[in-house]
Amino acid sequence: MQSHHPKYQQIKERLQRLIADGGIDHRVPSENELARQYRVSRMTARKALNELLRDGLVERIPGKGTFVKNRHITQGYFHIHAFSDNAKRYGVRARSQVVLAEIGKLPGPLIGKIPGRVAVCIRRVHFLDEQPVCYEIRYLRKDWCSALLDEDLESNSVHALIVDKLGLPITRVWQRLEAVSLNNTIAGTLGTSADAPAFCMKQLIYSTGGPVSYVDYFLRSDVYAFEDSFESGKSFSGGWAGNGRFAWGEESL
Repeated sequence: MQSHHPKYQQIKERLQRLIADGGIDHRVPSENELARQYRVSRMTARKALNELLRDGLVERIPGKGTFVKNRHITQGYFHIHAFSDNAKRYGVRARSQVVLAEIGKLPGPLIGKIPGRVAVCIRRVHFLDEQPVCYEIRYLRKDWCSALLDEDLESNSVHALIVDKLGLPITRVWQRLEAVSLNNTIAGTLGTSADAPAFCMKQLIYSTGGPVSYVDYFLRSDVYAFEDSFESGKSFSGGWAGNGRFAWGEESL
């Protein structure tokens, strides 16, 4: 970090940007983690966290750590169907292309969400009728999932591989849908512009014994929409719906 500002102020501003951009959306790194990451003393790291606490951006939960204050209105919503299953529902051809599959460093904002500091890193582009519609960035814990690098990741669902090949039952899924701006790399891969609106579906996948995988799905909003239907006393879970020639942009009713 090179700046005329004190080091604690630089760390605070970095954390502010990560929180604003969604890079940190739940647990904030601890004093020890910040001290190691930025090579500062624990006192400096503590001062940065105290500044965020004073500004009302975070809250401390005794015995658990520091967390981003929930400043968004959240709404429980429908389940998400598997990409290939949803394509079948609409009669379109789905395929996936692996961009990256390797063991790599876990990004700082994800440290603590899945165990370890290195992870299985998978990036894939998903196509519907040869149109790129979804960019997937996934991290899986290395101690459980490194064998997935030997699997056909273009023809198989990673979730199915986790269950069937690794023998890890999926016991819980946390997910969050947000409106985002795409970076230039992802926008170019998806054939759209960086200023075009898009969705990001974040998922944290758990098995018996803890979290297994964290994934961001970046979705073109001119292709995807989300819908649900319900009636009094009942609820019906919808899924990913899309746009254009696949009748995704049309009203369902």
